[in-house]
Amino acid sequence: MNLFFRFLRIFLPAWFARKRTQPLDVHVIKSAVWIGDHDPMGHMTNSRYASFTDLGMLNYIARTGFLKVFRKNGWTPIIQSEAISFHRMMRFPQKFELHTRPVGWEGSYILFEHKFISKGRTVAESRMVARLVGRRKQRVTIDMVFDGYGLHMDSPEISPQFRAMLKDLEARP
Repeated sequence: MNLFFRFLRIFLPAWFARKRTQPLDVHVIKSAVWIGDHDPMGHMTNSRYASFTDLGMLNYIARTGFLKVFRKNGWTPIIQSEAISFHRMMRFPQKFELHTRPVGWEGSYILFEHKFISKGRTVAESRMVARLVGRRKQRVTIDMVFDGYGLHMDSPEISPQFRAMLKDLEARP
């Protein structure tokens, strides 16, 4: 992880939070573009957005309490696919928020939407598909996670964009 100090600033409060959030809540991370986030063109490098979406997903997993279920059972979320759309560039020292929310799940897959917002405008958006795996490549379903958490929920309707991502993943060998 190339955002180690940001990881600590975000993850530790999320891990020790007394109040857990709900699985469908929007989770917000506030940050700013640092000088080391720039590429030679003078704006935040594309790879940094993907690193922040990793932080958003970890923040979500810790704040909901799912991380404790994952650790207890030896489960790990693995990002299978991510598509990022860039609308505007960000430069040092611009402040922004990352809004992360799950938009659905199916089988072993959980679908996340991430929005980078600065000055009230969407700067970039990410659609992410993560798959849960267990020890020795055990197949882990979202229903197993909910059972371990003591919760039962149906997935919201999956949008056509995410449905296409899932179809593409299933078509791979």
